[in-house]
Amino acid sequence: MSSQPFSTDTAQSADQHNLVTFRLEQQVYALPITSIFKIIDMVAITPLPQVNHAIEGIINVHGETVPIINLRRHLNMPQAPFKLHTHIILVQNGGPTFGLIVDQVMDVLSLPAGQIANPDQILPEGLGEAPLLQGLVHTPEGTVLLLNLKQMFKPQQAQALAHVMEAMAEETTAQ
Repeated sequence: MSSQPFSTDTAQSADQHNLVTFRLEQQVYALPITSIFKIIDMVAITPLPQVNHAIEGIINVHGETVPIINLRRHLNMPQAPFKLHTHIILVQNGGPTFGLIVDQVMDVLSLPAGQIANPDQILPEGLGEAPLLQGLVHTPEGTVLLLNLKQMFKPQQAQALAHVMEAMAEETTAQ
């Protein structure tokens, strides 16, 4: 199993946020670096019968059984075949470790807190809450959606994010 150990030694002060960016289709997302344990290339995943459709299965990481979530499927996106270099982001967020399958891990962004916009300040009223979105970051390459891991596995949150992404796409094409 080839892996890229992830160090969270990078100091993160209250006014500075370090984010790992990754891509699903053409959209770039981010997670706080402090929640990421390790990033690995695709490995054989043991499927589990009769579990949530977003759970691809389990893998063994240093003797620990880790559930692997297909983030595309969880966010109701079209499926894409896994490749040798499809990435799995291993995340620890105050509970057990789990993995997120993403198309590609891209970069680490180090941003001042003021550069991360609260979604409530940007999204038009009437779209409802999108607690799966923790923030939005505008970069020269486009908008990065900062995901909130604590809200990620509540089904209504994934659906709300899908609606927000559709609305953002419509708003961008209208401009």
